[in-house]
Amino acid sequence: MRVLVIEDGDEYLEFAVSCLGDGFEFMHAHSHQEACDALAASAAINVFFFDLRFERSTESALVGDIDATAKRMFAGDRMRARRWVKDQQGALILAALRLAGHKQRAVFIHDFPPVRLANLRKLYGDVLAVPDFNAALIRKALMEGSR
Repeated sequence: MRVLVIEDGDEYLEFAVSCLGDGFEFMHAHSHQEACDALAASAAINVFFFDLRFERSTESALVGDIDATAKRMFAGDRMRARRWVKDQQGALILAALRLAGHKQRAVFIHDFPPVRLANLRKLYGDVLAVPDFNAALIRKALMEGSR
């Protein structure tokens, strides 16, 4: 199974390689652009493994219009909007990948409230979430279809 790990650092990839065991081939992307490049280079990616928050990303690497978000959600406060875009970057990248036609399962490590997870599934299809770094649950989510 070929997994594209999408995160702003290297922790998810390091965890995946060291803890998930055999049966996986991992590719890595630090941004939406890198994810698109990886998808263009390999049509056989089976699943996305996402970090939600991209605190270390530069503004130029982020998906999402910070100025429009500031106006729409934060009364023009650009700093709050930038923080929100970074905090939601994994979901924003998933949205962009879905718009580009990529329907692979997406697995997040995040304890989403049930309503939020249901909304992500409604918007983006096959989305799973594991609340913590439980290797057995993550492996199961990566290997199985949508619940």
